[in-house]
Amino acid sequence: MAKKNPNSPPTFEQLFTELETTIQALEAGNISLDEALALYERGMALAKECVEMLDRAELRIQELAPGPNEIEADEEIELLDEEEEE
Repeated sequence: MAKKNPNSPPTFEQLFTELETTIQALEAGNISLDEALALYERGMALAKECVEMLDRAELRIQELAPGPNEIEADEEIELLDEEEEE
């Protein structure tokens, strides 16, 4: 397996792990108000990045998945093939 380039953007899994760690630190409650605000701000930025990555992944899946018209066309071709065989 190739080593990851340290300059490449973080993966969804890395961002999500950092978000979980940030949430745990906030929930522990043994930090100053300034630290809590900084963690909250970082958590919100991480959450936004994760949502954006999921949205992009969903769009890619929608682009790759056949649409209803494509499925109907495939079914029509199968029906025509079956009629020709009879």
